[in-house]
Amino acid sequence: MKKLLKISWPFIALAILAFTLHFAFLSYPSQVVFDEVHFGKFVGAYFTGRYYFDIHPPLGKLMIAGFAKLTGVNPIFAPVPEPNGSVRGITFDKIGEAIPAKTLFILRFLPAFFGGLFVLAFSWLAWLISRNKAAALIAGFLILLDNAFLVQSKFILVDIFMLFFEILAFCFFFLYQRQKSFGVKWWSYLTLTAIFFGLTISIKWTGLATIGIIGVVLFIKIGSRRLAGYLSPLNEFRRKIITRESLVGLVIIVVIGFFVYLIPFSVHFQLLPHSGPGDAFMSWTFQQELKYGAQNYDEPLTFWQKFTELNQKMWQYNSTLSADHPFGSRWYGWPLDHKPVYYWNSDVPQSSAKIYFIGNPALWWLSAALIIFLLFQTLSKKGRRALEPIFYILILGYLANLLPFILVKRVSFLYHYLPSATFAILLFGLWLGKKWRTDKAFISILIALIALSFFITLPFSYGLPLPPAINQLELHLIQFLN
Repeated sequence: MKKLLKISWPFIALAILAFTLHFAFLSYPSQVVFDEVHFGKFVGAYFTGRYYFDIHPPLGKLMIAGFAKLTGVNPIFAPVPEPNGSVRGITFDKIGEAIPAKTLFILRFLPAFFGGLFVLAFSWLAWLISRNKAAALIAGFLILLDNAFLVQSKFILVDIFMLFFEILAFCFFFLYQRQKSFGVKWWSYLTLTAIFFGLTISIKWTGLATIGIIGVVLFIKIGSRRLAGYLSPLNEFRRKIITRESLVGLVIIVVIGFFVYLIPFSVHFQLLPHSGPGDAFMSWTFQQELKYGAQNYDEPLTFWQKFTELNQKMWQYNSTLSADHPFGSRWYGWPLDHKPVYYWNSDVPQSSAKIYFIGNPALWWLSAALIIFLLFQTLSKKGRRALEPIFYILILGYLANLLPFILVKRVSFLYHYLPSATFAILLFGLWLGKKWRTDKAFISILIALIALSFFITLPFSYGLPLPPAINQLELHLIQFLN
């Protein structure tokens, strides 16, 4: 027991810190923050049954609404006392709208909880791909010290669900690769990979990069003895068997993932039977069924018809969305933390409080520099041989999540970099873990610098009130990144 505690206590400390940081000040500010104006409405729609339209799949909103329902909190009909003594309902109409602290705590609870779980899953993935305790621990603390992941998991937002499911999909992918081909464990971990892939894309379509990465890795594995040896050390390199297991694996992941993707839409349609603000995006037949009820039609729309139409509309709106935004930014600036996104502010006498979506500057710059260094290293034969296969996989993951934004015409924001940042930070953590035994002092200095950068940026993560002089210094950082 003592030996187990000695080995695991750093990870226990990581877990305690992860949940502490994510739940600290969770109901503060007791006001609507940034895209809570949208997601708050979407979650509330499941309580009124009035149809809404969103460009993202429904699972994330359903999860938050389901948790609120279990706790007995209604995000729409909770009474809000006004200063004049009157009482109003919650509308989520504008940033800064006052909301009861209890209601916000419940609505923000699940993202915060998954934010803590994400740190632990991230550390677990680092362990699975490195079998290095130092690398797993360093990676866990690096992601813990990133302000962007902290902010995006403290409010009524869904990105952290997608990132958590994506990390678990890769965890189970590496586990299934290490099992004896077509054995019970092989099938079990493959199925779990497929389920979590389905959950990933059920939050946001950007999670589709997951299957792209897995597909490329499986394809290269067929012709690479080195990659096959890394992924499946228990199995002999036989190209025919590897080809068959790769094709079977890919088909299973796609098929099961698709069926998992279908399920939230079924619940979504059942919970939104009435006409609502989302009608205008749908066809006349869809609108009429919402307005008058399916029972009034000889041939009501089937689930498949509704599912197909909604996904087509989501695709069309994603493709044609062209509105500009003052905090919009382009993909090539994201690795340098360019253009933090303004989420919330409050100015009171003698102090100022602001919330920005901003990555840990030191961590993002250093991880981006490592990516560039490794890409240059691949230009030489000696450099390519020096890199382990996992580094290539993580670089692939980074680029697969970032480069598609070259083709994206719609407005995009710094938070779209989060999936790529996940791979960059994981890669950086593994690299530091490999250097730990020989360069403890240097690695310690780097981690201390990252921790300092985290704490300097922390007031913008929590919206902590600052006196004018310190607030001005903090704003210089934002101006520099803009």
